[in-house]
Amino acid sequence: MTTTEFVVKPEGRELTCALTAPEVSASAPALLLTFSGTRQMSTGRHPYDMAAKAFTDAGHYALSFDLPCHGDRIDAHGEGIAGFCADLVSGGDPFARFVADGKAAIDACLERGVGSSGKILAYGISRGGYCALRLAAADPRIRGVASIAPVTDWRVLREFADVRDRPEVEATILDPFAPALAHRSVFLIIGNRDGRVGTHCCLRFATRLFEAEAGQNASASELRVLNAPGHGLPDEGYLAGAEFLLRVCDHQKTP
Repeated sequence: MTTTEFVVKPEGRELTCALTAPEVSASAPALLLTFSGTRQMSTGRHPYDMAAKAFTDAGHYALSFDLPCHGDRIDAHGEGIAGFCADLVSGGDPFARFVADGKAAIDACLERGVGSSGKILAYGISRGGYCALRLAAADPRIRGVASIAPVTDWRVLREFADVRDRPEVEATILDPFAPALAHRSVFLIIGNRDGRVGTHCCLRFATRLFEAEAGQNASASELRVLNAPGHGLPDEGYLAGAEFLLRVCDHQKTP
């Protein structure tokens, strides 16, 4: 597989995207957008790159870019989740920017002939899982999304402890976005003792999602809770999300 970079300019910002192509392309290759922290992590660091490798091995494309406040995008607000928090409470919205970034990246890929209707999927781990779900909720071109040990409520994270009651923080809770995902294939997986992002928060979001799907004949979504302490998962947990999305893009039923 080979990785090339290109720049898009959502809302006037410069954003570097890394696109990984398979050695042998499938007959109708899909496009996976995959997120952890930086594009280098998502496409070249275990276990964060497991989805990208699974897709390129199957003849599909994988694309990533740095999350706001990560990698090339660290600014005066700081780095990582602390940067998210400082940005948000200062009047910015890193998550809305991420959504705009993702839409621009998809546009650029489609212009290059990469990806097609029904063949665009998203995958994210932890903070990247939150971002992938937000992007999928905002862009109906994304057919399926897999979120691995996802943040679903920033208020439980220690970086947000001092500002958890502020309205702009409450507005980032994922639960209200569940109805926008009700007609897509959504995969959630988390350990049963994840104190970092809150197993209970993920289960609450999943409940909202399944409630939103209640009127459907069948749900295309899936929730798995593993017997795993802490925030990490065994490799099969990370790979399960990729396998779910491969079934979605191959038009196969999920189990």
